[in-house]
Amino acid sequence: MSEITIREMEQDEEFSAWFSDLLSEEDEAEGTTSRVEDRYLVLTSEIGDWVGGLRYTLQGGVAHLVEVAVAPAERRLGHAHRLLGAFEERASGYGAHLVEFWTDDLRSEAFLVAMGWQRVMAREGYIGGHTWYLMEKAIPSS
Repeated sequence: MSEITIREMEQDEEFSAWFSDLLSEEDEAEGTTSRVEDRYLVLTSEIGDWVGGLRYTLQGGVAHLVEVAVAPAERRLGHAHRLLGAFEERASGYGAHLVEFWTDDLRSEAFLVAMGWQRVMAREGYIGGHTWYLMEKAIPSS
């Protein structure tokens, strides 16, 4: 047997494609869905400038909101509401039964609660030593 080495790797298209194929083969053989892919929703102006966006993942019926951002000059205009609504709609379209989001920002929590989300748990001393809140919302089946 040859010597095995473990090392960290930056994003590499060849490894990424090989690993993706390996996971797909395992999912097919086992009838599961383990793959997690980053997906993006982008909000642009009428001339095509980026105003904001969000990144999320979808895995096994759960859509996980990772990040949301709106350009400083474009804030307080309802763009985050639009993005969140589009996220929920897309998640539903992909068959998700649940959307979730971890946040350490109580303003985000209040915003999400107003949109029908609920706090599931609080985790003290989590990332960066801060308290983080897991928010979720059930998606009605279509």
